[in-house]
Amino acid sequence: MTGIDWREFSDGGLYTVPMAARLLATKQDKIRSWIEGYGHSKAEPILIRQFPRVGGRMVLGFLDLIESAFIRHFVAIGYSPQTIRKVALKLRDRHCVDHPFAMDKRFRADGRAIFEEVVADEGERRLVNLMNDNFEIVPVIEPTLFDQVFYTEDIAREWTPLHQFPRAIINPKISFGRPVVKDIWIPTETLFRAYLNEGGEEAAAEEFGIAPEDVLVAAGFEQELENRVIH
Repeated sequence: MTGIDWREFSDGGLYTVPMAARLLATKQDKIRSWIEGYGHSKAEPILIRQFPRVGGRMVLGFLDLIESAFIRHFVAIGYSPQTIRKVALKLRDRHCVDHPFAMDKRFRADGRAIFEEVVADEGERRLVNLMNDNFEIVPVIEPTLFDQVFYTEDIAREWTPLHQFPRAIINPKISFGRPVVKDIWIPTETLFRAYLNEGGEEAAAEEFGIAPEDVLVAAGFEQELENRVIH
């Protein structure tokens, strides 16, 4: 396909909308609206797409996926797409980046406003309300996804989609960003398929020359993805 640098895909991860929806436990049309806008209302997208369409199909890069995870989080605790879009625009302008929700800027939310953790001149960490740019003291802040995202030089580089499976990770430079089991780097879907076909973790582990515990990580992760409630 003319104009596409496939090396970018190999380094930046590549996800179809159904793949992203499965990882995020959200509806496909919601993801499309975040990235392509709301056709019925002519509302602008919330995100700036990382990659162009491939074969006429919309695809997401790893940074799109991380930003979508944060949008899903914000929507789940009560923020409207309009509010999230305004915050995204403000952060793009403030930090001169395309993917602000993939930055290590320590977003917080209390159900009423979205905050950014900043370091004041005196070195104290403070929260700025992104709705009105005022510094505020907020006693209870809704936890976000930061513990599940690994950052390098202020940008997301790796993600643990399910906190209960810390060894099932997504790194855009490994297997085109498919979930893999850490330390053995085999896709979870590959190991889960072997687990089902071979009749258990012992036989599947022998096939790949790994520990049965590695297979169980993959099987548990894939089963949990399937069993989550879609929002």
